[in-house]
Amino acid sequence: MNRISIWLVLGASIAALPQQPSSTPKSDADVVLAAVSRDDGILAGGIGLGKKLGPGNLSIEPLAKLDSSGEWKGFDCDARHQDGCRKFEKEYLSKPHTYTIVSADGRGATVSAAPTSLDECFDYTGHGTYSGASIGRTAIAASSTEMFTTGASARRLTDRESAPIRKSLSALVPSKFDSTEELRIYSVQLEGQSFLVIQRAFQDYGSKPGYETARLRLILAIGAMQEGRFRLLHWKENVDDENELVLGTIHLTNGRDFLITTTSDPESQLFRIYGIRNGRLAVVYSGGGASC
Repeated sequence: MNRISIWLVLGASIAALPQQPSSTPKSDADVVLAAVSRDDGILAGGIGLGKKLGPGNLSIEPLAKLDSSGEWKGFDCDARHQDGCRKFEKEYLSKPHTYTIVSADGRGATVSAAPTSLDECFDYTGHGTYSGASIGRTAIAASSTEMFTTGASARRLTDRESAPIRKSLSALVPSKFDSTEELRIYSVQLEGQSFLVIQRAFQDYGSKPGYETARLRLILAIGAMQEGRFRLLHWKENVDDENELVLGTIHLTNGRDFLITTTSDPESQLFRIYGIRNGRLAVVYSGGGASC
C-alpha cells in the first residue's frame, strides 16, 4: 500500500447516461459505487502527494453499496471483519468490473477495473482504465446507472467568487481556521439546499514551494452564507493529521443527493458521505477504506 507521510518532502448539464453492463452479480436493490482518481495518492492511505497517472489510467476503490431508497451499506471488510474481507476479495475484488461515471466530472465515461487483492492493511485500491469522457481529478462511478440523474457538481469557486466568503471566514481565525491561506471553496447543492465546502487538503498545497513542511490545519468544513456571515454547519475535528477532500457529488432519481469525500491519516483511509437527514445536513455513511 502506498503510504507517504505528510512530513516527507515529495514529491471533486449533461445528457442521459448510456446503460453499461456490470460484470459482477449483485442484488436487484444494490449498486456498487467506486471512487476513481487520476492522482494515485488521493485514494491511498497515509497523507502525502502522489503523481498523476498516464492518459486513460485511474486508481479505483469500491466505496460502498447503495440501494434504490438511497441507503448506504458497507462491504463488511475492515480490520475488525477479516473474514468478511476474504469473502469480499474472493467474490468481488478478484474479478474485473465495469462501471460508469455518474458524478458530473467525467459523466458517462466507462471505467474498466482490473482484478485486485487485499494488502496487509486490508486496502483494496486497484487500477483500471477509462474512456468516453474526460476526468480532471476525481469522480464517482457506479455498477449500474438506473437510479442516477444529472445534477450540479461540487463546483470550485473562483478567487473573485470566494473573496467575500474568505473575508467572512477571517472572523473564525484563530478559533477554527488558522488562516484563510490555501483554502479551496466549493459550492454544493443537496436536495434543494445550498452549501459551501471549505477544504484544505495536503494535496492542494503540499507541492508548492515553501509548503513542503508547512503545518497548516487540514480542514473540511461545511456551512452557508447568511446575511454576509458564514454559518458553520459541520467541522472536521481532527485538523492535525486527518486529511479529507472532496471527490464529487451524485444525484438520485428519487431526489436524494450526496457529497462524497475521502479521508486519510497516517494509518488509515475511509470514505464519508454527506446528505440530508430530517431536513438537515448530516454524515449519512462513514466507512470503507483500509486500516493498519
